[in-house]
Amino acid sequence: MLLRVKLALLLFVVAGSAALLITPREYPEKTEVWMQQILPRELPGYNHASEVKMDKRTYDILEPFGIVGHSYFGPDGRIYEYVVVAGNNRLSFHDPQICFQAQSWKLVDPKRSYAEIPAMGGKVPVTIMGVKREAQSGTAMYFYKTPFRLTHSPSWMPIDLTFAKLMLKENVDGQFYRFILTPSGASVEEDLKALSHFANTLFTEIAKAREGTYFVYKR
Repeated sequence: MLLRVKLALLLFVVAGSAALLITPREYPEKTEVWMQQILPRELPGYNHASEVKMDKRTYDILEPFGIVGHSYFGPDGRIYEYVVVAGNNRLSFHDPQICFQAQSWKLVDPKRSYAEIPAMGGKVPVTIMGVKREAQSGTAMYFYKTPFRLTHSPSWMPIDLTFAKLMLKENVDGQFYRFILTPSGASVEEDLKALSHFANTLFTEIAKAREGTYFVYKR
């Protein structure tokens, strides 16, 4: 852990020094309306139930480009939900409990795993956990997309955002992807497969949209 902290500090020192020698590039911000035009409302095999909205406090804390989400009735009769947060401010990508708490969810036993999502290049590092609120229980999965990688936590986000700007990359933004399935099934492993299939359906549809590559990772 100490080595990682020292490495991060060294990288920021190098990045700061380099920033003084590089002409900054302007990056126009995306908008939530723009995100809504790309992120699908309808998904094959799933029946749209409702739009997912976050409260003002979540927007004030994260300062994102936008937050877009939808819920569906799945082929197994359960409810599937996705939420996408996009931005290029590292404040937009920290403790994911903020988004969960905005919907009164309590996290149960978060752990690292992998989801098979072919539309995102195959095996994706994710955090998977149980979620509870009142008498309702479910399973949730989330991961992040930086300008360079997919990751199960936001730890790489500030470093990757900084270096993407120093390298004058065309895309210096990041995204947070959250998926929830309710009620929970027989096991977390089975729910992980169901959520992975749901996520793959989502990203397959996104890839068909104009400018959809903004949200899709290709190895």
